[in-house]
Amino acid sequence: MVTTFGTLNNTGQSSRTSRGGAAGNQAMVVRGRGGQAMQLPKGMQPIPMREEGGMLIPEGYTMRKIEPAKNYDVVSFAKAMNQDFAPRLKKLFDPETEAALEAQKTGIYIGWRCPEFKHDCQRVNKMSKCFCGHLLGEHAQYTAKSLRVKCAQGGCKCQAFVWTPSRPEDVGEFWHQRRRDFDPSTWRAKCRCKHTHEEHDPAGSRRCKSRGCSCGHFDSNFLCAACDKHWEIHETFFESEQDRIEKGLPYGEMYLPFAEMPDLRNIALTGREDDDSTYLALTQGEGSIPQSNRPVGNNAPANFGGNTKSGFKPVYD
Repeated sequence: MVTTFGTLNNTGQSSRTSRGGAAGNQAMVVRGRGGQAMQLPKGMQPIPMREEGGMLIPEGYTMRKIEPAKNYDVVSFAKAMNQDFAPRLKKLFDPETEAALEAQKTGIYIGWRCPEFKHDCQRVNKMSKCFCGHLLGEHAQYTAKSLRVKCAQGGCKCQAFVWTPSRPEDVGEFWHQRRRDFDPSTWRAKCRCKHTHEEHDPAGSRRCKSRGCSCGHFDSNFLCAACDKHWEIHETFFESEQDRIEKGLPYGEMYLPFAEMPDLRNIALTGREDDDSTYLALTQGEGSIPQSNRPVGNNAPANFGGNTKSGFKPVYD
């Protein structure tokens, strides 16, 4: 609740028009809850007050209740904060878009998430990096039933592909991009011991291999950009479309980034919110992506069938 007060002129009189009355020069007495006159600064005239809803209000004034907006427009706010919002969003989600398209072609969905989640924090493709430092495409062949996909690179002890952030954006550290001398290829996810994941054993307890470091296991010093939880409580899952249907996870066209938010979906696919050409090409015609709870129109939110979380957490910088 907010009380609106008028201004007093230099004689201590109100310069405001009271409700139902003319512009006033009438002095008003300020009284406390017990009716006792309150001490005023020298030269100020008393102002009469009334109590309403536990608040003292000057006579002749009204209160209005301030309520938060029922619908918060995240996209408009993000655009206002970032003039290059669309190209930045597309670049950020290009790897996940590619992962979604790979899943449609192969029938193998690869997602990184906490086991109890009904959405993926990260969609994984062949160019995604493992904890061992090698790409998924450099690991052994896998299927939708794979549990442990070993690294195929000579000398690597990695026994199972585990998605690991390869960009600072993956963990919400967008400020690196603004550094003039920043080289994205040198960035690595780090442990609390300050050493990178590549300086830890890729298997077993993942102890640190750096000389003199007593770190016994990789303890991430970063949080997932989608859910704010630590890397080590997530898992990488290889699944079929039927697996995801049974688990209540998005599949088909609903596996596309922002499938439930058509404007953002279009930006992720084409870089423009009003361009749904790529989406239509993917979801219409022979061999198209299976259509499940398809959005009606470019601005209509999709129905997840109880699965409403997209994992999107905007970051404004």
